[in-house]
This record gives sequence, structure tokens and C-alpha cells, in this order.
Amino acid sequence: MNAGPRALVTGAAGFIGSHFVRYLAARGWSVRAIDVREPPAGSSAPNVEYRMQDMRDAAALAAALEDVGYVFNLASVHLDVHATFERFESVNVKALERLVALSATARVRRLVQVSSVGVYGHVASPPAKEDAPLNPENTYERTKAAGEAAARQSALRSGLDLVVVRPSWVYGAGCPRTAKLIDSLRKGRFFYIGKGGNLRHPVYIDDLLVALELTARAGPEIAGKTFNIAGPRWMTVEEMVAQFAQAIDVRPPTFHAPRWLGMTVGWAAEQVSAVVGAEPPVSRRTLAFFENDNAFDIGAARNALGFEPKIELPGGVRKVAAVLR
Repeated sequence: MNAGPRALVTGAAGFIGSHFVRYLAARGWSVRAIDVREPPAGSSAPNVEYRMQDMRDAAALAAALEDVGYVFNLASVHLDVHATFERFESVNVKALERLVALSATARVRRLVQVSSVGVYGHVASPPAKEDAPLNPENTYERTKAAGEAAARQSALRSGLDLVVVRPSWVYGAGCPRTAKLIDSLRKGRFFYIGKGGNLRHPVYIDDLLVALELTARAGPEIAGKTFNIAGPRWMTVEEMVAQFAQAIDVRPPTFHAPRWLGMTVGWAAEQVSAVVGAEPPVSRRTLAFFENDNAFDIGAARNALGFEPKIELPGGVRKVAAVLR
């Protein structure tokens, strides 16, 4: 590693992680990147050391923390609808708690825990600030909330500088959900479940990467704090999808399926995908996209981190579409 800031990035082969490793390397950081999967094609970069390992392996994790100043934890069980609760918990809670303790032993300067706005569930009074009630609705969201709590307790015991960030709906090239949405719009297969009037708050991947680095570089006064990270503005699902369609020059969808049909299709898709061993095109978790209000106040990140999202949705979607072409 070179003489610049040294970081460990977990979950480095994922959508956000793979972008972030390249981003840090381009900014002069030395990066040790770990994941259970091989790095995506084209993700190699100067000053990056990639290790294939499981975050749940305590000995390997301790070795990965050697000579590291900062840790960015992006590892999680997330999109696998067939994963058991035990698998979610093993990574999103138990491995995170161990990571905090080992980071303290390694004298890490700061650990940035990348959580999710999913811990809020449906936001009853949007926009939500960081002190809004937590109402996680599925196993992923519940284990992310439990992981936050476990990490904070471990940090208090060990004296580690821990900061939690909660990104909103992140989109960009390499994101399976973004690609699925664009593909379904291009093929004319997208449909709404319900009215599409609930709120979403998208943030482009590049804005999130800036926020993560700002979180690491901020002063000691932010230790122990939590920050919402979201894009320039929130909008209804119908408005968001229409902007996606306009950006890729296709007709906006108009069909709205009733909720009961969405539930039925989601349940059936889950059963079939479990048999064939694939992820379903829709699932009952998809309903949250069409039902929950997700809009967030990012004033704390603006004031404490100097974060200001710059990429409006149409411009971000055009960037993604250009890569997909």
C-alpha cells in the first residue's frame, strides 16, 4: 500500500462496493478490498489489494485489518429473497459486531457502517430525520437495524469511532435493480402495483461515493452519529418511473395492477424461483417499492459532512443507459 489513507472495504464485489473501491483508488487511497465473490470484470485499479474471503471468518478478518486506518463496511445479505434468517443475521449482525471489536483492536481511526433507510420501513411523516421511528418490515431491514444497534454497543465498549450512514434508493450502472427497471421499461413489461403515488428518494451512485468519503474524512465530532444520504429530491414512484422512461426514450407505463394481483404474482414467482434456484422477477418485497413512503431529510449530512447531492435523476439515468448500451 502507498502512503495515502488506507482503507478496508468489505462487500467490495457488490454494486456499491465495486464502484467505491475504484473511486477511493482514483482519489489516492490505498484499498484492501474483501468479498466472498471474485471482483467484477474491469474492477482492478492501482493501489487496490483484493482478497476473496468471508467476513464471518474472524482470523481472516483480523488479518485484513492490519495497517488499515479506515473501514467501510458494505458487506450484507440483501437481495436474496430465499436466504434464511440465520444467514441474514450471521452477516448483517454478528459479523458486523465482530468487525467493530476487531477494528478497535487494530486501532482503526473510524469505521463507517453502511446501513439502509430500510430500517425506517414506511415513513409515516416524510421527510424522515435520523431520529425518526424505526419500523423495519422484512428480514433484511430488521437485521440491518439490529446490526446498527449491535455495532453501536460494541463501539461503546471498545471506544471505536463508529459512524452510521443510511443510503436511500441507490441507482447506477451495475445495480441489478436499476438494470431490471430499465430492461422492463424498454420491453414494455413494467407495471405499477397500486396507484404509484408513494414517495421514493433516489440517489445516484456517484453522490453516495462522495458522501462515504466525506464521512471518513470528517472530524471527531461526528463519532457515534448517523446520517441519511439521499439525492437532490424525492418524488412519487409514478414520477420516478416516468423520468426513467423519458431518459431512455420509451413510453411511460400506464397499467396499474391491483394490490391483490401483485401479492399473488409475487408469491407465485417466489415459489417457482425457489425450485429453479433463481431470483424471482418480482416478489412480495416488491410491494414495499409501490407502497412505502421513503423521503428523507439530509440536513444533518449537509451541515456536518458538507454533503450536497449533485446528480438529478434524468441525468443519472442517462449515464446508466449509456453504460448499458
